[in-house]
Amino acid sequence: MPRKTVAIRGLDTELYTEVFSMAKKDGKNVADLVNKALDQYINKDGSDSGALLSGGALSNSAEFILAIDDDGEISLSKDDIKEIAIEMGPFAIESNGSLVFEKDVDKNALAQISRIQVKSGTVKVPRAAYAQFLIKCKIQGKLDKY
Repeated sequence: MPRKTVAIRGLDTELYTEVFSMAKKDGKNVADLVNKALDQYINKDGSDSGALLSGGALSNSAEFILAIDDDGEISLSKDDIKEIAIEMGPFAIESNGSLVFEKDVDKNALAQISRIQVKSGTVKVPRAAYAQFLIKCKIQGKLDKY
């Protein structure tokens, strides 16, 4: 089957980049994910409440988002991360405040976090896990190691 290129005018490049990295982590390509999303959308008769959520994410990939806003400040340990994951499943973190990951946070604990977005504010991470945080984070604020 010949490979065809399809251009989608107006596609959000940040959304595409996020889908690309998710696909890469799962060993898939973007076309597979987009085809699945379009198929689900079509098979739900175009219903907005069916396959797609308001943010455009697939409903089966909906995730809990731990948000730290404005002057908010939290500290997360390895046990905190595991407890949240047990209750909510893998989750995302979006930070506009101050977030400190305790020194016991390791690669296994980070596996429970699907993504970390540092919009503004500061996120402090243990020096030993800094590289893993760089891989997980989208940084628009400040990522400090200690």
